[in-house]
Amino acid sequence: MTPSTRTRVIQGSVTAASAALMVIAAGAASYDIIQQGRAFDQKEITIGVGDTLHFNNNDEFIHQIYVKSDEFNFESAEQPPGEIVDVHFTKQGIFAVRCEIHPKMRLVVTVK
Repeated sequence: MTPSTRTRVIQGSVTAASAALMVIAAGAASYDIIQQGRAFDQKEITIGVGDTLHFNNNDEFIHQIYVKSDEFNFESAEQPPGEIVDVHFTKQGIFAVRCEIHPKMRLVVTVK
C-alpha cells in the first residue's frame, strides 16, 4: 500500500466513523422545560431513550433538579436564575423530576 493510498483509507475510516456518530446523535432529541413561578411549565412529557431535557430557570429563585429511582438518578447543583440544567435520560421508565428547594415542583417524564 502506497503512502497516499494509506492516507485515503484512514481518511475514509474517519469519515465513516464521523458519519455513524452523527446518525446516532441525530436520533436524540431535546426539549425545553421552563421553570417559572416555582413550577415547571409542563406536568408531564414523553421522550425517547437518549433524549435530553433542558431545564431553563426563568424564575427569580434558585432551583435544584433531581431524579431518584432504581433505574435512573440525577442531581444537579443549585441552579441560579437564568441558568440551564441538562438532564440526559438513558433508561426507559417513568421518572419524577423534582426541585429539592421547592418540593411542590414535579414533572413526570415517561421515557420510551
